[in-house]
Formats: sequence, C-alpha cells, structure tokens
Amino acid sequence: MGESLAARFLIGRQARIIARNVRVGRGEIDLVVALGERRIAVEVKTVQTGGLDDPAYAFTRPKAAQVRRLANRLGIPRVDLIAVSIGPSGVAIRWVPDVA
Repeated sequence: MGESLAARFLIGRQARIIARNVRVGRGEIDLVVALGERRIAVEVKTVQTGGLDDPAYAFTRPKAAQVRRLANRLGIPRVDLIAVSIGPSGVAIRWVPDVA
C-alpha cells in the first residue's frame, strides 16, 4: 500500500514511474522514477501508526548503503526516500531527496 501511495505522490509532482520492485541481485529497489531527465531510485518506508512513529527511522545506514549499491549497479545517480505514515487521521507522506 505504501509503494502505491508513494507512486501516486511522485506522479503528482511530475515524476514518471519507470519500474516497481526492481530486483538487482539479491536486493530490490522499490521504485525507479524519472524526474525530468534524471533517474532516481526510491526507497519507500511505511508505518501504520497512531501518529507518532516516523517511517524514516527504518531507513538505517546499512539499508541506505545497500540501496546505494543497488542503484549504482543500475547506473542511477540518486537515491530518495519516501516515508509514508498511515494513521487514524489520514496519510502523511514525506519525500527526502538524495538520502544515500
């Protein structure tokens, strides 16, 4: 659900979804998008919460390094994070560019 919300969010900001759940060796990139001429690897972290948890906390240094390695193998120069919080008051989405 978080990846679909993230994809719609990015489309609303002029991004084009190139691929979802891209397997690279044993790893996976959640979304590959084009923003203008730039390709971006996007990691999506989602939590269902009462409103206090930040899904970005799940994007640890080891996870960032892994996604960066996978993106490098695909020749993608940038890694962004989309943090999706789903709670009783609705959905909050935060885009953190160039995180790894």
